Amino acid sequence: MISERTRKRLSAEVQRILAEVLEFEVKDPALRATFPTIMDVELSPDAQRAVVHVYVPGGTKERQAALVALDHDKGFLRTQLARRMHVRRVPELVFKLDETLDRALKLEKLFGEEEG
Repeated sequence: MISERTRKRLSAEVQRILAEVLEFEVKDPALRATFPTIMDVELSPDAQRAVVHVYVPGGTKERQAALVALDHDKGFLRTQLARRMHVRRVPELVFKLDETLDRALKLEKLFGEEEG
């Protein structure tokens, strides 16, 4: 087990590196077209598994295509993490869609309609 402080630091590092790789190095057309954003990374207590919450703008079709592309490019992304992180074992990546921004926009719209 690792300390909570170390887990948070590693989580932030994984998030930063993945965001950088997705922005500048990924060549998958589905990912280049949708511009996925890494919202959060949750590491397991032993840091062997990372759940990566990704926001993808657009409709359901674009989001599913981006999620499939991320799962397909998982090996490349882990390789990039291994090259840039100083850890013995790079965590397994699990991608999940994050819809927090969509919910926030809906709520903002609802509150805006009530005021006006």
